[in-house]
Parts: sequence; C-alpha cells; structure tokens
Amino acid sequence: QEEYEREGIQWSFISFPENQDVLDLIDKKGSGILNILDDQCRAPGTTDKTFANDIYQKCTGHTRFEANFRQVGARQFGVHHYAGTVEYDTEGFVEKNRDELPKEATELLLSSTNEFVKKLANIISPPTAAPTGGGSRGRKAASAGTRVTVGGQFSRQLQELRKKIDLTSPHYVRCLKPNDLLVPDHFDPVNIVDQLR
Repeated sequence: QEEYEREGIQWSFISFPENQDVLDLIDKKGSGILNILDDQCRAPGTTDKTFANDIYQKCTGHTRFEANFRQVGARQFGVHHYAGTVEYDTEGFVEKNRDELPKEATELLLSSTNEFVKKLANIISPPTAAPTGGGSRGRKAASAGTRVTVGGQFSRQLQELRKKIDLTSPHYVRCLKPNDLLVPDHFDPVNIVDQLR
C-alpha cells in the first residue's frame, strides 16, 4: 500500500486485521488450545471429554473462542478466524495428538529378524513399548512428556515460520478468481474487473 502511494496509484486503504489474539488462543503457553491438548496428553487417564472440559474452563471469555450450550453438549468449540468461525469437534483429539503406533504394530516390528526394521522400530516406538531386558531402562525412563506430539510439532513449525517471516520483508500477491464456476480456462472479465477495484 505504501508502494501504491509512492507511485501515485489511486486505491482505497485495506486494513489487515491483527491475528495475534487468534494465535494466542491456539498456541499461547499455558492457555492456548494446543498447549492444553499437550498437557492432556502428558497426564494419565485423560480423554477427549477432559480435554473439552479443560478448554471450556480456560478459553471461555476469549473473544475469538466460542462454546455455546449446543457445542458444549456435543463437545465442540468454535474459533473465530479472520475468514469466519470454524467449529471443531474434540472427538479423537487426544489420541490423534499422541500419534502413537498400535502396540501390536510396534511388537511386530520389534520382533523382526531384519536389523534395519528392528532399528526403525526402536526409533519410532514409544518409550514404554521397548522390550524388557538389557538396555530398556534408558528408554523406559523417558516419559510420555518427552515425546513430541502432533500439536507440539505444529507449534514448533509455526514459531519457526513466524521467525522467518519476521526476518524478511514479505510481498503479498493478490490472487484473482477467474470465474465463479470454478472451471479451468474460463475467464469472466466482469468478475475479474470487480476484484481489481
């Protein structure tokens, strides 16, 4: 927009909303949805219901969080993103976030006669799934809290992306929708001109 002013192009100012409050709702230490989910995955005996109750308790009151009576009854919640509200169902959140292999699959890999498969099994198996005997103590000592969850991976990747963006001067390209029919090789000139105004 500053470049438009320098070049004398007629345009109307477009205000870009600050999304820090949404990022905080999703990823803030202690009270963000992903952090609450990771805490639930570290604690014993947690379920999707305990996760849902925890986010209702900690996130209710946040301007971008929604949990009405219908949503609470169905263990759902909404996040008001820039483009609109997205509703999430907590069913399966805890299990998917743990991202663990079934015990049977781990045991099968560990029992392989192929050395490569055994090494692979030791790398990907959860700390408590190591076979008993010599050398398993170090792996058993690692707790579920040391495993990186799917939410933890996403959070780390989001932080890395934000650091990269902060170090650069990004230029954004506005994409034009050629037609409302979503078909290739069809350009609606009226639609395109409307988007350029």
